[in-house]
Amino acid sequence: MFQIITIALTVLVAWITLYDREERSIYLSKKAVWILVPFIAFLLSFCIVKVPSNNVGIRWSILSGTSEKTLNEGIAFKTPLDQIYCIPTTVEERTIKKVNIQTKDAQFVTAQVNVKFRVNQKDAFKVYKRYTTLDTLKKNIISNYAQKAIGTVATQYNVIDVLGSKKNEIYDLSTKTLSKMLKSEGVELVQLTIKDMNAGSEIEKAIADEAVAKKRVETAEQNRLKAQKDAETKIINAKAEAESNKILEKRLTNKLLVQQYLKKWDGKLPTVSGDGNTMIDISQLMK
Repeated sequence: MFQIITIALTVLVAWITLYDREERSIYLSKKAVWILVPFIAFLLSFCIVKVPSNNVGIRWSILSGTSEKTLNEGIAFKTPLDQIYCIPTTVEERTIKKVNIQTKDAQFVTAQVNVKFRVNQKDAFKVYKRYTTLDTLKKNIISNYAQKAIGTVATQYNVIDVLGSKKNEIYDLSTKTLSKMLKSEGVELVQLTIKDMNAGSEIEKAIADEAVAKKRVETAEQNRLKAQKDAETKIINAKAEAESNKILEKRLTNKLLVQQYLKKWDGKLPTVSGDGNTMIDISQLMK
C-alpha cells in the first residue's frame, strides 16, 4: 500500500511540475527536471531488491499473487507493485523428543527423532504459499510428517523386528517415505535420525532372549557344518589312501621286494639260524 501511495504522489508531483497553466500543456523545463530527478530516483529504489546470501526470494504481486519463479541471492529487479519475501535455504533441524509408533502386532514403541532439512530453491514458493514462513513449517509440519512416515513403515513390522534385525531396513524405508512427503512441500530431506527406541522392559527382555536363542541356533549350525566337513574330509582321505594302497600293491613285485631288501642289507649273515636242513633259496625270489 505504501508503494502505491508513493507512485501516486510521484505522478501527481510530475504532473504539477510539468503542466504549464498558461499553455495548458506539459512542458519539460530544466527546473522541472531537477525537481523530478529525486522523485524518479526514489521511485526506482522500489524496483531494486537485495536477496541475502543463503536465502531465496519469493515474488508476490498485488496483481498476480505468488510467482513460481524464485529469485537467487544477490541484486534483483522487480516492479513497484511487487513485494519480495526471503526464505532461508540453509540446513534446518527439528528434534521431536517423543514419537509414538505402533507396530504390526499392536505394540507401541517410543523414539526420539531428529530431522535435518532445507528448502529447495526452485520450489521455495510452495513454502511461502502454504505456510508464509519457514518457522511455521518447522514447528508444525516437520514433526507431523516425520511421525507419519515412521509410523507408516513401522506398521509393516512386528515389534521385535522394529527393535532388532530389521531396524536398519526400517530406517531406510522411513527416510525414503519422509523424503517423498517433504518434496511435495518444497523441502529437501538431508538426514533422518531415529534413536532411543523403547518398547518397555518386557519387550526388551523378549528381544534379548530371542537374540540368545538365535545365537545358540547359529552356533549349533556352525558345529554341525564343521562336523559334516570333517567327516567328508576323512572319507575323502580314506578313499585317497585306499586308492594309493591299491596302486602301490600293483607295483610291488617279488623282484622289487628283493631289490629293496638287498638295498637295505649290510652284507652280514644272520648270527642266529635254524638247523642245517633249513635254507633260503634266493633264486626263487628273483624269478
